[in-house]
Amino acid sequence: MPLKVTSIRTAPPFKLQVMFSDGVYGVFDAARLIEEPGSVSALRDRRYFARVTLENGVPTWPNHFDISPEWLREEIEKQGGLVLRETRRAR
Repeated sequence: MPLKVTSIRTAPPFKLQVMFSDGVYGVFDAARLIEEPGSVSALRDRRYFARVTLENGVPTWPNHFDISPEWLREEIEKQGGLVLRETRRAR
């Protein structure tokens, strides 16, 4: 089953708080990403950045720029912001 984002919220200034379909969650700092030229330039406006939605489990903005859940997870892990879900022990 492909990885999907099941929940997404923005946090100032340019962060995405995400939950993945396997229960792992994390925070992605998009500051470096939005410095790139092209379709991401619209994301430099905080109000526009906050307009992210999920389309079939993929973070997407109104200009159709999207971020692959797999790429997003890798980047969050590189930034040290990935939190693995807890496994609970049966008693």
